[in-house]
Amino acid sequence: MDLRIVELCTNVLPCPPRRGGAIETYVYGVSKALRNLGAEVHLVTIERREDVDYGGVVTHEVSTLSLINTKIRRLLFILHPHNRDIPYLTAKMLDIFDKIENHYGEIDVIHNHYFTTSFSPLVYKYFKRSYMLTVSHLHNEPKPSKIGKVLAKAYDMYLAVSTYIKRRAVELLKVSPVKVGVVYNAVDTDFFRPCNSSERADARERFEVENSDFVMVFIGRIVPEKGLHHLLLASKILKEKGYKFKILIAGPMGQFHTEGLKGYPRLCIEFLNKLNLQRDVRYVGRPERFEIRNLYCASDLVVVPSLWEDPCPTVVLEAMAMGRPVVAYASGGIPELVPPYGGIIVGRRNPIHLANAIETIIQGTAIFKELAIVEWVRRKFSYQAVAQKLLEIFTRMKN
Repeated sequence: MDLRIVELCTNVLPCPPRRGGAIETYVYGVSKALRNLGAEVHLVTIERREDVDYGGVVTHEVSTLSLINTKIRRLLFILHPHNRDIPYLTAKMLDIFDKIENHYGEIDVIHNHYFTTSFSPLVYKYFKRSYMLTVSHLHNEPKPSKIGKVLAKAYDMYLAVSTYIKRRAVELLKVSPVKVGVVYNAVDTDFFRPCNSSERADARERFEVENSDFVMVFIGRIVPEKGLHHLLLASKILKEKGYKFKILIAGPMGQFHTEGLKGYPRLCIEFLNKLNLQRDVRYVGRPERFEIRNLYCASDLVVVPSLWEDPCPTVVLEAMAMGRPVVAYASGGIPELVPPYGGIIVGRRNPIHLANAIETIIQGTAIFKELAIVEWVRRKFSYQAVAQKLLEIFTRMKN
C-alpha cells in the first residue's frame, strides 16, 4: 500500500541545510527517496528553500522566528536554546498535522528525527488518532533522562543509525530490543561516485598537490572528539620514517554555531607548527558540497580518527562511495560500515597504531577493492536502499 508519511526535520537548520547538518541532509534525502518509491511524503521544516528541488515532496514551513515564539523563548530562558522552541513547535506542528489530514487524508506514519520535535507526534496521536504510527530516529546516543525514557515507551518504534546506537538505546532508555530497529545513514551515490582520471587530475591541481603526492583527507568539525590531533601525531611519525605526503583538512573551525580560530582549532595550528608539519598540511576551509567531492577525488586515503563513539559518520560512507579507502578508529558504529576490503579499522585509539595503518595503505600492502566497496555502499547505504528499508518497516508495522 502507498503510505502517507510525515518527516519532521529539526529546528536547527532547514532541510536541506545550506552547509553542514548531517541530520537535515539525511531527512531531505530520505524524503525524496521515499517519494520516488511511491510514498506520499510531507516534510516539515523551519524553512522552505526556493533554490531546492524537493522532487514531489510536499513541504510545510514552521518558522521559529515569529514574535510569539520570541516571547515564549524569553520566558523559558533557563532551558537549552533549542529546547525553548518545544512549546511553539508542538503547537504549530499539531496544526500542520490537522491540515495534512483535512486536505490529503489520514496520516499513516510520523517519522521524527530530533528531540525538540518529538512531542508533537505523541500529542497528536493521543488526542486525535489511535491508528497512526509514531517512529523516532536516533541519530546520536540518547540521554538517559526521565523524559527520554517516557518518550521511548510512548513511541511505537525507535530506529537507530547503527547497531551500536541500538545497543546504547536499549541500555540507557530501558526499552526492549524488539522496539528498536537499525536503519543506517545514507549517502547520495549519484553525486558521490568514483571520479575519472580527468576529474582526479583537475582536483589535485585545484588543491595544489603533485601527481606523485600521497594525499590524505580529513573532513569534519575541528573539535577534540574528531581527533585531528591524533592524525597530526601519526603524520609526524610517518614523516620521521621518511614518507612524503600531503594532508588536506576541511571543516568548520569548531562547532557550526561557534566557529572561530580559538580553543581547540588554535591549539591544532600551534600543534602543527610544533611538529614542523606546515608544508605537509593544508587547511582548505569549510567547503561547499561540490568542493567536498573534489577533495575525495584528490585523495588517496580518508582518515577518520574519531575519539568519541561516532554513531554513523557520513564522511565514511561518502569516501567509500567515491571508491576511497578509509582508515578509522573503531569508534561507535564505524566498524559496522567498513568491510575488510574497504580500508582499515584501528582497534586502539592511539596515534602509533593510526600511523601503522596509514603506512600499510601507503605501501599498498592492504587489500583494497575499489569496485567492490562502491557496490557495497550502493547496495546498503544509498538513499534508495535506506528508503526501501524504511518502507518495509513502516508497512510491516502498519499491517
